[in-house]
Amino acid sequence: MRCHKGVVLFFTWATLLPVQASIRLPSLSLDDPELRRMREEVTQNLRTIASGQTPHIRWRYYRLRKKDTFFSVMARTVLNHDTISSVNRLASLWDVRPGDEWLLPNARGIAVYGERNAVAQKFHRRPETLIPVPGKPGLWFITGLHFDPEEKEFLNLRAFVHPVRGKITSGFGLRRDPFTEKHRFHKGIDIACPIGTPVVASAEGTVIFTGSKKGYGKTVVLEHRNGYQTLYGHLDRILVKPGDKVKQGEKIALSGTTGRSTGPHLHFEVRRRGQPERPNFHLARL
Repeated sequence: MRCHKGVVLFFTWATLLPVQASIRLPSLSLDDPELRRMREEVTQNLRTIASGQTPHIRWRYYRLRKKDTFFSVMARTVLNHDTISSVNRLASLWDVRPGDEWLLPNARGIAVYGERNAVAQKFHRRPETLIPVPGKPGLWFITGLHFDPEEKEFLNLRAFVHPVRGKITSGFGLRRDPFTEKHRFHKGIDIACPIGTPVVASAEGTVIFTGSKKGYGKTVVLEHRNGYQTLYGHLDRILVKPGDKVKQGEKIALSGTTGRSTGPHLHFEVRRRGQPERPNFHLARL
């Protein structure tokens, strides 16, 4: 590690690319000098990438304010849809909450989880050109790449519908565990519904698991396109088997209260490449 003009540069055996200590972006005002610098860097890096060169990446943190939207952040930073959502692991364009802190690079690209050499091989890049995302081990930023149309479909929430009719009683994220009274991370959402309520596939996919899981009780797991999976827990009756292909909205189970449950409800999770994501149905409803 060495210091140069107040900037900390980190080097590891795995890469010769310097990773700069992240900078705080105070606001999205066009009068803010830090935002102006960022916009200039993004614009310059578009030319750098187009010429086949590797840009120098600088990272900035921005804390979302009440009136911020995904689209306002995208417009003010001159970044695109794919860059912001993949770096910050957003489940959708509406996964925006005041107080959340987003990490913003000064170049367009996508962030991908995985083992470095495997990711590099998949995207036909040299391993040393993959840029580690600060604070997110195993997440690599690749400049100049874009989501394919299917990935955008998922992010735009055209892919998922509500898996069951009912009221959401427990959200995604930290919550007080009803059994231990301690705060734990809730990997999905709970939807209250009477025992025997039809549960449907939230998106088209393949059944990869049916049976009992610890805590979840009777469970179904579906695999979808682009590394997505959905999990349906606390079921009363399972109506599909592993290997079945199911369409969006097709009945796969009946809701129940099996496993570690305080009452009749469906526990529903969305996972992307093994990571839990916040379920969001802003555009798609049964």
